[in-house]
Amino acid sequence: MDFSEFDIVYTYLSPVVMDAVWTKALAEMRHGTLFISYEFNVDGRKADFEIECVRERTFLYVWKM
Repeated sequence: MDFSEFDIVYTYLSPVVMDAVWTKALAEMRHGTLFISYEFNVDGRKADFEIECVRERTFLYVWKM
């Protein structure tokens, strides 16, 4: 799937594949779009902001591309 078609890409994946998905997002997503990950951060990349999911005690990590 080509990420350039989307304004928001939401992921809920294993941490094992996050680096590959992040690389794909960097290559394909347009400036100003959002990459969101539920629970898993991208190694070495601080999220632009985090949204706490209080009920689940987890976070959404959000990067503005």
